[in-house]
Amino acid sequence: MTADLIALRARIAATAARSPSPAGGGGPGGGTAGRLPANCSEELTPFGPVLVHREWLADQSDSEVGALATCLGLAPDELRRPLFLDTETTGLSGGTGTVAFLVGLAWRDGDGLRLVQYFLSDFNQESALLWAVGQCVRDAGVLVSYNGRSFDWPLLQTRLVMRRADPAWPSPPHLDLLTLARRIFKPRLPDCALQTIEQAVLDLHRADDLPGTLIPGRFFAWLRNGDPSVLDPVFVHNRQDVLSMAVLLARFETVLRSSDGLDPLDRFGRARFLEARGFEREAIREYRWLWSEGRHAGRLMARGAVGLRLARLLRRDGGWREARNVLEECWQTQSYPYPAAIELAKLLEHQARDLSAARRIVSDALGLLVLAAVPNPQWREDLERRLGRLDRRLGTDHGRAFALTG
Repeated sequence: MTADLIALRARIAATAARSPSPAGGGGPGGGTAGRLPANCSEELTPFGPVLVHREWLADQSDSEVGALATCLGLAPDELRRPLFLDTETTGLSGGTGTVAFLVGLAWRDGDGLRLVQYFLSDFNQESALLWAVGQCVRDAGVLVSYNGRSFDWPLLQTRLVMRRADPAWPSPPHLDLLTLARRIFKPRLPDCALQTIEQAVLDLHRADDLPGTLIPGRFFAWLRNGDPSVLDPVFVHNRQDVLSMAVLLARFETVLRSSDGLDPLDRFGRARFLEARGFEREAIREYRWLWSEGRHAGRLMARGAVGLRLARLLRRDGGWREARNVLEECWQTQSYPYPAAIELAKLLEHQARDLSAARRIVSDALGLLVLAAVPNPQWREDLERRLGRLDRRLGTDHGRAFALTG
């Protein structure tokens, strides 16, 4: 049994042994006076007291949400009432034993942001904390998080069940910004961790930030020795996570509204997002610009991937002749032209109705793949299957021609 687990059990036992009292009350041996984080105050709820830190910050970011609402299929009124949510927990892997000991929330209030951080100073105050969070959620138009759909929100819902709380807790639409970040910014970033996005996209740089992996240990340290200073970096970290989401939401609105001035890789990510959301005409315009820009500027910006995506959309939109030109260039210029060969063979077979040309492309691609340093079984299987079908169709066509002339 670890020292942290021993300390946690001792803390729970001590809490259960004494009668409930205000968080700031009690004597040196029974209360929590002198142990609480700075700038926290006690607020009463129907389930008892909860500790909270409140703050108001001026916010000059653009509050327009039209592009986001259109692309995400959300009502503009919902997006104008976002509730930003981030939790700090006793463990990073989730599970029924994980508890959110700090919940940071922010929402628009006039020309600024209202920031609230609920802190769990006693485990028997969890119902009060959850109730307070629920009251904030009730007023939200949309819940905004960063990886919250997979972690923060399910964790809070699990704790509600564990506490046998009201099962009708509100569940507004959930916008997980990590999903947008991966779709739009991943092509040029090593990862999509929030701090990576802050530095590379928002130009925000944290000073002396506490890594998230150390946060549970800080809480357990506070349980052991009662020194509130060990929690100060935890509150600062949580505060920055919440505020960064507000800035990032505004940034996504700007990116989706227009691609002007974007890094070409971000523009490629934007086009991928628009394509995934069904805005194919806009995606075609973006891919077409990237395809042309890549040719003239000689950029190494995944031009083959741009060409494939552009060609597929053009085929669906009826522009198969333009798609053919794109695919033929990809086939002739790419180091790994096999996906382009497969797409080009499809087009030649089904749109151009040129079975012989389709068979020639497939046969040449198979010949190259046999000599490849790293063969791809999936490509080979696809090409071999396509070659067999084309041979059968060509044989059938020749048979019919012979029968008609014989």
